[in-house]
Amino acid sequence: MMTRAYNQYYLEDAMQSLGAMLDYAVNTCGQELKTFYGCFLASGVGHEMACANPKYMGMSGVELAMLSAELTGIHLPYKDPLIDVGSPEYWTGWALAYISWYYGMDYTVLQSRGVSADVIYNAYTPFHEADLSNLVSYIDSILEKSNPLRMARTNAGLTQAQLARESGVPIRVIRSLEQGSRQIESAAAGTILHLSRALSCNLLPHPGKVEAVVDAAGE
Repeated sequence: MMTRAYNQYYLEDAMQSLGAMLDYAVNTCGQELKTFYGCFLASGVGHEMACANPKYMGMSGVELAMLSAELTGIHLPYKDPLIDVGSPEYWTGWALAYISWYYGMDYTVLQSRGVSADVIYNAYTPFHEADLSNLVSYIDSILEKSNPLRMARTNAGLTQAQLARESGVPIRVIRSLEQGSRQIESAAAGTILHLSRALSCNLLPHPGKVEAVVDAAGE
């Protein structure tokens, strides 16, 4: 089972807010999609949304856009919002919110795994008129290719069984991490440390987290 930060009851609000945020920033304020989404990530607003911080979950799309800009030093003059719920930009934010919720992943982690605003924007056709299950299948294919454990194990020339023996991590855990039913970013510190040592590499996308893993494992 995937761990999700908040109940599905709040999901539609989050999807609408992120959709409105990107539509407002790009189509009303003239920001470039990739650049502004980078501000959203760098500001920490995306992290708070992914964690279901009530303060941020209650903000409108315009408020999220203004806050993301303010926290990253971008001047975003307020303009009367003319939100187009049918625009590719709106759908991009709407879909990203769903993907973050569905996989239980922070937006920065999705970005590191190849699921960026540009990638979703380019998937507007044909997915914006299709059932969300089709989008999920598409994202599955991206995440599978970018799975850090699978990539590191393959590069090391090891099977899952061999990695289990080398690391001492049960093969069922390795399988679940590679299949995405468990996220490597939320795995136990000792698990990450043993796998990283067996593969002679870092499995987490953020160096600070790797240090935290080492510290926690040493306690």
